[in-house]
Amino acid sequence: MRSDDVVRAIADSPFFQAMPHDERVALADMGRVFVHGEGDVLFTPRQPPGSLVLVLEGLVEICRAETEDGEPEPVAYLGPGAVLGESKIITGTVFTSLARFPEGGSTLQWPRTAILRRLYNSRELSMVFLQNLARRLEGSFENLGARRGAKLGGRLDHFNLATILQTVADSGAGGLVTVRDEKGSTFGTIHVHDRKVATVRCGSLRGREAFYEILISQPDRGSFSFSTAGPGGDGAEELELRPLLLESMRLEDEFARFRGVMPGDALLRVVSRQLQWRGEGDPELAARIWEELSAEPCGWGQLADRLAASRAQVALAVRQMLLDGSIESDRPLDVLEAPDPAAPNVT
Repeated sequence: MRSDDVVRAIADSPFFQAMPHDERVALADMGRVFVHGEGDVLFTPRQPPGSLVLVLEGLVEICRAETEDGEPEPVAYLGPGAVLGESKIITGTVFTSLARFPEGGSTLQWPRTAILRRLYNSRELSMVFLQNLARRLEGSFENLGARRGAKLGGRLDHFNLATILQTVADSGAGGLVTVRDEKGSTFGTIHVHDRKVATVRCGSLRGREAFYEILISQPDRGSFSFSTAGPGGDGAEELELRPLLLESMRLEDEFARFRGVMPGDALLRVVSRQLQWRGEGDPELAARIWEELSAEPCGWGQLADRLAASRAQVALAVRQMLLDGSIESDRPLDVLEAPDPAAPNVT
């Protein structure tokens, strides 16, 4: 990068916005630009801090735990303008998380010794550090959304969309998350505003069902983008993000188990004279499924294509109707796993 591009990147960072121009130039001269490949790691747990890092390009994935299969579990994403290690640089304590580039990117880095020396000699840099650390303690510092029109994006097979949404909401940013299929066509959109979901669209689906469809039935080899300059919500419905994410995670887990034993084309037909429904889900959806199957036996995949509900909701309603004995399938019933009564049902 050219030196003026580095100075501009420092100026664009929320962390350094209050800093005078000459101090930014001095920082640019002190730093070194690194280019990172796909999967490159910035730091790991128990690693001592070696550098202060400014993200120039790409998304950094922060992981603080491991999934059941031993894979790092993402808890946040930091985009261009974000600064990493600002408190560790001062205290010298080891990192407790993993930071990596799922798709690659670039950073500007300053060695810890150089930053400490500059903090001692520069009142401006010391004040910037003090103010930003105070903001973080108050919980009001925003990495995303600080610049209007900021854009983030990547391939869905490299990023966790639920964590992307939570990161955007936690930052206080407002804007539009767009999910596209491999051909670039829009699969769905989620507008985030004031830490809530303001408007969701996915084909003919709207609101809650559209959110579940986007989170659970993402297109293969799809991609996402986030822009703070996206269109605003229509105000028709505002939904709390965290309960939606918790419910989508529960649905996704149950949907995966059901789909593993009941293919979408397994033939379904009604067998009782009236609908039996003892589930905790949507009885209106069950009634619509009943009407469709009464008119023509078909698979749950075809039902999902016809009904104004997410594929996961349709599949799990079908599972409950099979267990209740209202419908039957050409596949054996004993392969179905009943819902866990202890599982949370967040609505």
